[in-house]
Formats: sequence, structure tokens, C-alpha cells
Amino acid sequence: MTDSLLLRHPLANGLILEFHDLSKPMAADRWQVILEVRLHIPVDAATLPSDLADRAPEISAALGPEILFTQQEVHYFIDVHEVPDLLHEIQTRLLKGLEGYLGHPDFAGRYVRKKFIESNKQ
Repeated sequence: MTDSLLLRHPLANGLILEFHDLSKPMAADRWQVILEVRLHIPVDAATLPSDLADRAPEISAALGPEILFTQQEVHYFIDVHEVPDLLHEIQTRLLKGLEGYLGHPDFAGRYVRKKFIESNKQ
């Protein structure tokens, strides 16, 4: 599997949305088309919600300096000639659908909070 960066798109909240092609051949001229969206979120006082800002060192120690949001869309048995068009269609649709959600000013803080709560439950 190769990891090819297709697009880096800046969001309104200052984060960078990345689109990666992880597609791979399956059999003969058929491919498994995988488009992965990645968003690197820093774990620091600036990212955290105001009620957690004073806990930044504790949260950073638990989660590390950044966390990664990922989402994949996978399609199977795609003709090799259809792969580029399908990747473009998925990328366009995901960008349109995710830009407002992931670019919201509160997204990073809410996501860090969620991951911190999950790490404390383990």
C-alpha cells in the first residue's frame, strides 16, 4: 500500500485537512480505492476548551503533543481506469461535507476532550 498525499486544505480554525490516497491493486485490473482524511490536532492550552486549559500538561502527558483524526472511505473492485475519477469524486464530496464540521472553532477542543475521556476510561 502506498500513501500518496493528494491535497492539503487549510480550515477556518487554522488546522490543515489532508487527503491521502491509500489505494492498492486487488486482482487483475481491479483496485481497492481508499481515500483517508487526516487532521493533526495539537494538544496544548490553545486548543483545549477553556474549562480544560489549566489541565494542558496532564492532557498532553496522556495523549502526547498531538492527536490524529482520521476517516476513510473504501471502495472495492474498481476498474483501474476509474480510480482517478473516483478518488477525485470522493475527495470533492468529503471536502464539502467535512470542511464546516472539522473547521468549526470548537472541533479541536471537543475532539481532544473526547480522546482524553477515552484515555482515562482505559
